Amino acid sequence: MKGSNISPVPALAAKFMKLAGIIMVLFTIINSVLLFFPPNLGDVSWQLSFTRQIIEQGVLPIIGIALMFCGYAFEEIIGIAPAQTKVSWNSLKFWIYLLSFFFGIMFLLLIPLHINTEVMRSNQNVERLNEEAVIAQKQLEERLGERQSSLDSLLKNNQKLEEYISREQLSEEQIAELERLKNNPDALKVRTEEIRKQLIKQLEQNTQRALQNTQLAAVKSTVRIGLTSLLLASCYLTIGWSGFTGKPRRVR
Repeated sequence: MKGSNISPVPALAAKFMKLAGIIMVLFTIINSVLLFFPPNLGDVSWQLSFTRQIIEQGVLPIIGIALMFCGYAFEEIIGIAPAQTKVSWNSLKFWIYLLSFFFGIMFLLLIPLHINTEVMRSNQNVERLNEEAVIAQKQLEERLGERQSSLDSLLKNNQKLEEYISREQLSEEQIAELERLKNNPDALKVRTEEIRKQLIKQLEQNTQRALQNTQLAAVKSTVRIGLTSLLLASCYLTIGWSGFTGKPRRVR
């Protein structure tokens, strides 16, 4: 079938597929450059956000390259493709293969970079949670001390105690507890210590749960982004390698 007898519709379809593929690749490159600005390399959160977005949109150039080669294949099918020649630097295919190599190496390098950054963020979160736990425990100790001092002062003053009971409208059990604490001053210290241990235990459990969630989130992110980047790198390197080493053999 001669190219001059070919309907313009298939020929335009091939051109449009190649054009759509080029646009997708250029869109990803431009968007990646814009994501980098303004750079804030010292901020761990910015680094994670940048690498995550780059990797998440890494499949777009693959689709674009696939569309371009679909266009080339369509031209061969309808008989309007130029004669097959060796890939040279001034051909679009050469730059596609070279760009694929670049993307493949980039996504390989992003794997250790993302893992290292994720570890840094996880360490920062652990340090922050530990600091918050120390501050919370200190505040708890201060509040319990103030409560014990206030209650001790109240129990030593009968008039204030009666006013407190009348004002707060305490139940019989609560009044009996106050009477027991009044008759046994050491019981107040014991009760305060029990409350302190209970609250500190609860605080430690909450802190431990938060630490586990932080570490689990870091592991999930590392596995998901790492595997995705590895798959993308494998795909791009395969495209580049197959382009520069010749056509793969057909399996019979």
